[in-house]
Amino acid sequence: MLRAVPGGGALLRYAAGLGVRGVETIGKLGLYVAVGVRLGAHDAGLFFLCLTWIGVVSTAARLGLDRAMTRHIAAELAVGDGRAARAALLQGLGLTSLAALAAALLTVLVAEVAAVRLFGFPDLAWPLYLSALVLVPQTLAFSLGAALAGFGRGVAAQIVQNALWPVLTLAALLAMPVAQEGGSLDGLIVALGVALAASCVLGGFILLRERGRLRTSPVPVPTLAADGVPASLPETEALPSLWTTALPLLVVELTQVGLSGLPVFLLGMAADAATVGAFSIASRISMLIWVIIISIGTLAAPRYAALYRLGEMDQLRAYNRMVQRGAALVAVPAALVMLAFPDFLLGLISADFRVAAAALQILALGQMANGLFSCQDILLAMTGRGDVLRRLNLLQLAVGLLLCGVLIPAFGLPGAALAASLTVLQGALGTHWAARRYVLNTEKN
Repeated sequence: MLRAVPGGGALLRYAAGLGVRGVETIGKLGLYVAVGVRLGAHDAGLFFLCLTWIGVVSTAARLGLDRAMTRHIAAELAVGDGRAARAALLQGLGLTSLAALAAALLTVLVAEVAAVRLFGFPDLAWPLYLSALVLVPQTLAFSLGAALAGFGRGVAAQIVQNALWPVLTLAALLAMPVAQEGGSLDGLIVALGVALAASCVLGGFILLRERGRLRTSPVPVPTLAADGVPASLPETEALPSLWTTALPLLVVELTQVGLSGLPVFLLGMAADAATVGAFSIASRISMLIWVIIISIGTLAAPRYAALYRLGEMDQLRAYNRMVQRGAALVAVPAALVMLAFPDFLLGLISADFRVAAAALQILALGQMANGLFSCQDILLAMTGRGDVLRRLNLLQLAVGLLLCGVLIPAFGLPGAALAASLTVLQGALGTHWAARRYVLNTEKN
């Protein structure tokens, strides 16, 4: 039997994972500070528009295969079928590589039209062209990290996906001479692409070290479980195809990244670049809480998949409670700090961004709810409930579009924050309810 509560080694991995997220948090916060100081409000706004564009298009290019790889690799390895895990890995990485190249080409084709007609910033065109260079390594870094998570290498996955590139990009920005007429912005986007490429190299190297686990086939003999007690693997149903798992998750991923980018895009159409920059800074500070939650979710994902595949429902419920409590203990205090000191936090970056103090407080409330009902989207994805997650996210998108369409024209920056916060709250409560109805309060056949 797998243990419900991880032992010392697992707790050390969680501590290491949170440590890596600490490095990521410092790197990203330092990067945002440096962007605000070195680029100024206008160019910072353009950079965050590019960053949002890269995030949305890269998510589409991953085709939902990143989370699907995590589930399939972890679940197949749990029953000793390394060859099936290898097939999922190769299919996932191959398809996302092709999609990433197509996404980069598409960005080149539409960059000028998007800059002039969509956002109304002609000087955004060249940064968008450069952003096409970033799309391929961004997509592959996240896909490689998802594969590593499936192997149980959650700490390495976080380094590859999220921790290494902000630190390297920050170092590059600080090393750049102060340039005029957008030179720093152009150099920053190129540095971002190089940093993500370095993350891909690291991820590929770590994956190669796991290749021995991909040669095994399941055998009907007794094995030793995590606590050392002899136990036989139960009969398990075959997983659906990787595409079957991925397609609903693609809708989920697109919806989530669209919801995070929607307030930025609509505010960019209704306000100046400086206002977009201020909101983007406030949003990214609040999302440092989400970063912590994702860290815990990345570490929990393969265990969710393995426990469910093995039919260990009591252990799954106990493990899920532990995951949620751990996330809340970290996320809620962080949200309280943002609620209490928004001016101070924004002033660390630039006095120009203090205009977004109320927005940061509103966003922090939404992230506090996210911390209280954390990781249930990961649980649904890892237990094959992608269709449920897709329906919840489409409903969330519809509400988000309505809220943004009403609140941003009426209230501007605070309206964008309120729309974002309410959609986060809806998503947290929706996945909490669905996880209990479809997974935690049921028994696997």
